Amino acid sequence: MRQTSLIALLLLVMVSFGITGGCNKNNGNGNNPEPGPTDGFDLELAIELGELALVAYEQRIQCINSGKGAITVPSPYKLEEVIFEPVSSFFNDTCKDDDGVIPIAFIATEGDNIYVSFRGTANISDAISDVDALQIPYDFVPNGGNVALGFLDVYGLDASNPIVSTILAKLDELTMTGNFNNLFITGHSLGAALAFLAFPDFSQNVGMIDSVTMYNFAGPAVGDSQFVSTYEAIESLNRISFRIVNTNDLIPMLPPQGLDCFLFSYEHVNGEMQITFGTQLPALPDFADDDCDLITIGEQLTTYGLNNQDDILEDHSMCTYFKTLCMMGSSPGTCSQRAIGCDDDNP
Repeated sequence: MRQTSLIALLLLVMVSFGITGGCNKNNGNGNNPEPGPTDGFDLELAIELGELALVAYEQRIQCINSGKGAITVPSPYKLEEVIFEPVSSFFNDTCKDDDGVIPIAFIATEGDNIYVSFRGTANISDAISDVDALQIPYDFVPNGGNVALGFLDVYGLDASNPIVSTILAKLDELTMTGNFNNLFITGHSLGAALAFLAFPDFSQNVGMIDSVTMYNFAGPAVGDSQFVSTYEAIESLNRISFRIVNTNDLIPMLPPQGLDCFLFSYEHVNGEMQITFGTQLPALPDFADDDCDLITIGEQLTTYGLNNQDDILEDHSMCTYFKTLCMMGSSPGTCSQRAIGCDDDNP
């Protein structure tokens, strides 16, 4: 029974973390409140980075359908590097010309800006990483605390998956030219979790850069109180971080937060920027009553997810995040045309 419930939980997270490529066919005409009072938040920048988060999903489709050479970014950006995730073709769709990889991130430039965009969950391997929430040390900066093993494994825990080392090498190459002053980081869902991990790492370990700005979408919590403390200590006038959250989205509420459990203690970093669309979900169970029994917590989440799975998917869609922000921006009609991949037949 308990093994069955864990499998069901895995399937739930595969759905709720955007196994459909981060998008659904919701038209984005829900509630569109004005941004809350978050100092320094730039709505037009959020829209720009939201578009690049959608591009990361679209690059996966391009590689599956036509191979690595078909991967693009929209004008006016210049594609500098595509970062590939090693995956098994037995479980996952892979690039047409390479059955061992799929795009997980890209680096692009425009003017004096560098952009790093991480893709969210779109295959079974990613979903397995999403549910691996036991924690290990985050060693990319001093006093980094503990973060989710699954997210860190995707980010680049060891040399067999050198995602972060590839990104850092390219960033060093670009910044050494002296032509770039600003680094922007973004991602949705799993991509948001990777952006959380990247912000302190890039802020302290990328030289020759003036500012680092991270806006992510629908991000789950990734670390414990020490990670949060170190993360927030890095923030400053030129190290800025925001997380954009649909108030109806389940995923930013996961893993369950506020529990003081061994190797399972999660808190969110600051910088929450709320928007609202979709359907309000029922309240989550009070996991504090479970005495850190992670199996029981998993069973309760499984039941909750199966009872609300359609609304969970709607409330988590990156397409609807983007279209909601567009409706709040200065040019809603033109902006919505930039919703890359949201009207395709591809997932």
